[in-house]
Amino acid sequence: MKLRSGLIRVAVALIFLSALSPHLLAQPNEPRRLLFLTYAGLYAHPSLADAERVVTQLGAEGGFEVTTNQGYSIRSEDMDLSFITPEYLDQFDGLMMFTNGNLPMADSQKQAILDFVANGGGFVGTHAAVLTFYDYAPFGEMIGGYFKGAVGANRIMVLDVEDRSHPSTRMLGPSWPVTDEFYRFGTEVWTPDAPDEGVDELFGLPIPVAFSRERVNVLLSINTSLTDLDGLPLEPGGDYPQAWWREFGSGRVFYTSFGHQPDTWNYNRVFQAHLNGGIRWALGLEE
Repeated sequence: MKLRSGLIRVAVALIFLSALSPHLLAQPNEPRRLLFLTYAGLYAHPSLADAERVVTQLGAEGGFEVTTNQGYSIRSEDMDLSFITPEYLDQFDGLMMFTNGNLPMADSQKQAILDFVANGGGFVGTHAAVLTFYDYAPFGEMIGGYFKGAVGANRIMVLDVEDRSHPSTRMLGPSWPVTDEFYRFGTEVWTPDAPDEGVDELFGLPIPVAFSRERVNVLLSINTSLTDLDGLPLEPGGDYPQAWWREFGSGRVFYTSFGHQPDTWNYNRVFQAHLNGGIRWALGLEE
């Protein structure tokens, strides 16, 4: 009778934990599952297909399974994301997005993404993910901010490695000279009183959440002293973070601005290691 009573208590405890967060019950020997969404609502990056292929390969080598939607092959007006529901997301341990524009989702679906992360899911954003959901400020709060403007795609930038203890930066030295298109992030929120300010420079979209270091833990930033600033929209001594992590509820959020160029995905092994570390951390495979 005592054994039966003990088993009942264990079962009740497991049901309680499952109700709190299905991600807490993942078996250690089971591969983590990552859903990777690509979508080109504003601009079709030529690297989207490469991104899906490389992340799938990283998963095969790094202990996680990847499900993609092949968004690069679907016109934005034909994209159907009605399958994004709390029940569907709960099949996964993490969500990755290389998207831009206001995805065709109801607010309830957008909230489902935030709830998924807050309840213990991982989130990974690459490059244009910060040009996503300008119409839903809570997403910007979660990911850390919104795109303001781009920094030249074919220039060598020197990045400061501000935190070398994170799985996404452990392979790096104090600095990282690298080529890709990098970003500046909006530090002012759009208001009706100043309609020409607080908007992104490419599409004129109002920025609903200002980037702040107080919200995130910066991993990489542009070193303006070591980078040739000629012709670049950067100020000497300016603060230009490019990758960060944060906790969101019980979940983990990782963002990196890398990913514009196909060559970055295909040939930059250091970037692949950087991204793989970020994904594995978000999925709880590394601390």
